[in-house]
Amino acid sequence: MPLQYSCFISYRHSQDDIVQDLVTSLGTELGRWLDMEVYVDKGRLKGGDFFNNELAKALCESVCLIVVYTPTYFSKHHSYCAREYRAMEQLEEQRLHTLGLPQNKQHGLIIPIVYRGDKKLPESIKNERQYYLFEAFQISGRDNLENPEYAEKIKEIAEYIEERCEELRVVEEEVCASCDTFDFPAEHDISDWLESMLPPQPKLPGREEIK
Repeated sequence: MPLQYSCFISYRHSQDDIVQDLVTSLGTELGRWLDMEVYVDKGRLKGGDFFNNELAKALCESVCLIVVYTPTYFSKHHSYCAREYRAMEQLEEQRLHTLGLPQNKQHGLIIPIVYRGDKKLPESIKNERQYYLFEAFQISGRDNLENPEYAEKIKEIAEYIEERCEELRVVEEEVCASCDTFDFPAEHDISDWLESMLPPQPKLPGREEIK
């Protein structure tokens, strides 16, 4: 089974305005590099936040995961984004191992795009992954699509995805062999990991630990 999608866009359903512009700009640019579609969960754009077998299969058949990051992306109460992220971490580990590549930011398959909350990014993203800061851009609108700095970042992301695709093409039949039965990790299986991805809770004044 070959890879089907250039990237899978993971986002909270409340970020539909961001996602629509991102799909337009990134999809257009990727179309110049690859004959593959961008996968976006259309049901989520209508307010849904549930899983189905199609989503898991689509993630498995994608070259990269694009994370639309705002501070609500990792959430205890709405864990579907966290489960998508964790599932791609597991796929990434397997695929880089198959390629004989170290698991590092030079070849990572998860691409966070930070629209808001750079200071709240988990340390594992800040220290280990290549990510893109979009905080200087408007959340949505034609101003972005006509902004040369925005266009340059989109081009960088598309080129990075194309490079990862070229690497995976060599082993795509092997890495996609189990996509029909691939599933997201259960919520209870990621609970400890998810704690490490949440922003630290602020301490109340005068409640600091006394040593």
